[in-house]
Amino acid sequence: MSNIEILIFEVILSVVIVVLGLTNTKVLFIQGPRAMTIVLGIMGMLLCTISIGKFISAAPGHPLTILGYIFGCVALIAFITQIFKLEIPVLKDPAKALVILAVALAVKGLIARFQPLLSRA
Repeated sequence: MSNIEILIFEVILSVVIVVLGLTNTKVLFIQGPRAMTIVLGIMGMLLCTISIGKFISAAPGHPLTILGYIFGCVALIAFITQIFKLEIPVLKDPAKALVILAVALAVKGLIARFQPLLSRA
């Protein structure tokens, strides 16, 4: 897959999972924002390896990589908050955590598209 195809797939996957979670639609055995947050978190980790993971290996100290770390931490905290039902003020609400996780994943995917700029420098 090319970089733009991965980004489009990430965005479509995030939008579908957010809509399913916020509308409380049941898909197989998964229903509700908390379950969809967990599913999106797992999918996000898998997609991270093929997108921002390349960027990290190319330039671990680059400012865009550090920005990716920050958004990755936000996504990971939202994911872990829902798995363990932690009482983190904004993220304890599953619907908010789902939206925050989706936005963080989309931003990380967008950052990963800048990876070709490193090879020119």
